[in-house]
Order: sequence, then C-alpha cells, then structure tokens
Amino acid sequence: MNVLLVIFVLIFFAGVGISCYSSLRKHAAGELGLVYRSTFVTREQMETWWQNAGEDERKYIKDMTLWKAPEEVNAVNTSLGQSAKVQLIKAAGNMNLIMPGKLCEGSLVSDGDNTGCVVSKTLAQKLNLDETGGMIQVSGKQYQVRGILDSSEAVCIIQGGSGTLYSRVQVQYRNMPASSAEQMLLGLLPGTADVRAEGDLFSGLGGLFLMAPLWVLFARSAAGLRRVYRNAAWKDWIKELCSICFPVLVIGGIGVLVLLSFHFSDDYIPGAWSDFSFFSRLAAEKAGDMKGLITQALDYRDRDMLLGTAGCMLAGSVCSVIILKFPRPPFGFYNSRSNRHP
Repeated sequence: MNVLLVIFVLIFFAGVGISCYSSLRKHAAGELGLVYRSTFVTREQMETWWQNAGEDERKYIKDMTLWKAPEEVNAVNTSLGQSAKVQLIKAAGNMNLIMPGKLCEGSLVSDGDNTGCVVSKTLAQKLNLDETGGMIQVSGKQYQVRGILDSSEAVCIIQGGSGTLYSRVQVQYRNMPASSAEQMLLGLLPGTADVRAEGDLFSGLGGLFLMAPLWVLFARSAAGLRRVYRNAAWKDWIKELCSICFPVLVIGGIGVLVLLSFHFSDDYIPGAWSDFSFFSRLAAEKAGDMKGLITQALDYRDRDMLLGTAGCMLAGSVCSVIILKFPRPPFGFYNSRSNRHP
C-alpha cells in the first residue's frame, strides 16, 4: 500500500510540474515585460515604430502591447442596475499578452475597437452577464462585452484612446535573447525600465527544477550499477570492460541531462568561461529584477508566471526526495558482497 501511495504522489507531482512547465513555455518563454515609473509610451509612438521598423525588427519582434496599471472604477450593468468594483486596464495592442491563455468565451478586443471590452468571469457573475454581447458602463462610457476571461479577479480590459500614456510594455520575440530584443526597441522605449520581467528566465528555472528528479535518478542508478559490477563474480575481462564503459556512459548521461535541463538564452553565457565575475553580476541583476517584480510591479500575467515557476520547483523537489528516499530498488539491487556471502 505504501508503494502504491508513493507512486501516486510521484505521478501527481510529476503531472503538476509538466503542466506548469508547459504553461511557462507557451505563455512566458520569448516574452519580455518592462515597467516604467516616470516615463511613458503612447499608442502613436508604437505605431510609428512599427511603420519604420526594418526587416530584422519585423522578423524577430512578433508582437507588442502597451498597457496601464489597473485602476479601480465602477462597472454597471445598466439594464439590471447592478454595479461592482472593477480593475480597469487600458491597453494598446494584443490583449492576449496581458492575460495569456485566459480567454474562455467570445473574442478579444481588436486594436482600434473603442466600443468593446473584455471582462473576467468573476465580473460577469457580479453583473449577471450570462454571455458575450451584453452592455456595461465603465467610467461613464458604454462598452459591449466581446469576450470573457477565466480569471478570479474582477477585471475589465479596454483599448485605450488616442494620447493615452502607458507605463508597461509587453514584447513577444523569437529566436533571440531578451537583451537583443531591447536593443531593437531602442527607438520606442523611453529609457531603462524600472522593472523587467524576463519570461525566458522563469521558463529556464522551471525546466531546470523539473529535470532535478532525473538527475537524482541518474546519480542513484549510476551508484547502484557501479556497486553491481564491482561486487559481481564476473570474469576479469568483463569487469575490465565495464570499468571502461561505465565512465563513458556516465559522461554521456551527464551530457544528455545538461542538454535537457539548461534552456537559457545567450544572455546567460559569458564571453569567456574564465570570467567568473560574469555569473555573480548576472545573479545580482536577476535577483534585483525578481525583487522588483514581486514587490513593485506584480500583475496578473507575472503572477501566473511566478506561480508556474514555483509549481515546477515544488514538483521537482518533491519528486527528487521521493526518488532519493523511497522505494528502494527491488531484486537485491543494492545487496553488498557481504550480504551474498555470509
């Protein structure tokens, strides 16, 4: 019974880890969030940048969205006279970059649609909106509900009007590190961001922890196999062959695990491997980014990204402990010579 329980727990946490990592790869990898405190960007600036962008920029920068930090306002279902507090987000561009993968009904509000909105499931319930197509009043203006988001927050997202100042930039890029994406956006960005949320970093950390059980299993299996061939009553030439093949297999296995475990961008590779100060500076920089993200600019998408990373860490840690502690391999795998020869 204990073995079945352990197997169940192992499968459960492995599933949680794989699910979290899949979400990170789909919604966080290849994305960069920038938050500014005292400088802002407008829709018109973004449109001008896109119009003047070269072939490289259009090739590698896949999408971009500007948005403002949520502000609390009243939302009213005028047909029923019901109202509720709502976190209003004004955006310019693809709303999916703000709350990726959350749309459960209807459609997002396209760029330029100033009469539509997207609301969360919680807000729809508070205002008794059974489906899309209903009308709500937000900040004195009527909006038609185009889509509903699967979110527990009372949220409403609209396309901001002309001249709106946005403090957050969400960029989706491909086949390049985040630093190169920032370099390409120098003509648009108003300077150095106060807070950075680099999706590749969290996706890489999630994958690294998710592979931890395989490292533990590999180390435990290698130690057991070494003990088997050293203690076995085999012919000398067989043991000699094993002593040569075993290190080769171990090195090959480590190489494969390294390739599977480390999925970080070129920003994390120093110019010279002897430059150990690179890693200390990088660790301090990323720690500062994480601290700023958690304490100053945590939003809906970044919260989900952090939770996904935490889920990978928890699942990897639990599975590693289970593999390390229990169950012991069957068939006398770890039996010593003394146990076989009393």
